[in-house]
Amino acid sequence: MKNLFIIFVFMLFNSSLIAKDTFGTDFSIGLKGGLNFNKLNGQGWEQTFATNLQGGFFAHINKKHIGIQLEALYVQNAITTDSNFYGLYHQYTNNIFDSLTKGSFQFNSISVPILLNIKLAQWFWVQLGPQFDATLDVIDKKEILKSGSQILQQQNYSGVAGIWIQMGGKAPLIRVNFGARYITSLNNLSSFQTNDVWRNQRIQLHLGLSY
Repeated sequence: MKNLFIIFVFMLFNSSLIAKDTFGTDFSIGLKGGLNFNKLNGQGWEQTFATNLQGGFFAHINKKHIGIQLEALYVQNAITTDSNFYGLYHQYTNNIFDSLTKGSFQFNSISVPILLNIKLAQWFWVQLGPQFDATLDVIDKKEILKSGSQILQQQNYSGVAGIWIQMGGKAPLIRVNFGARYITSLNNLSSFQTNDVWRNQRIQLHLGLSY
């Protein structure tokens, strides 16, 4: 996965050298970073948003009113169990916890959204599209799960909707952008062999620079 991420960045850089001549200044490549607020909806999970970081690379090609944007982002997520978790999933957990103990997991992922840019104005865009998420690791600091148990699917798909505010117009200089988006997973994230459905819900805010 790390090698794919490096290849993706290399391809973006080389594409920028070609596309600047082909598409003019309406092609941009840049960096962005910001906050990721996430929670896991489903039985056994606390329904509050956790605050983490996210950031990565993006590239877009836009015409006058419409365009396409591709991103590769490293995203941190945190989820917390509620008092029902150990009763619901006791077959997957160690017995050292009582029902009142809350546990937490940190999971890091690579997100690759492919977005349609709808330009309502030169500086204001609406973004819609699918996103592929690959879980890199899950940190279980309190060793809640039994050895060999996996809590989350390694690959999942999400839907994305958001806004992008682009400052600087078409000037061929460094431009500033910021925005917000809502993301919800489309498939069940649970790796447990139960009928329960877990879906991750995220709100992301970002600040970025592009050329």
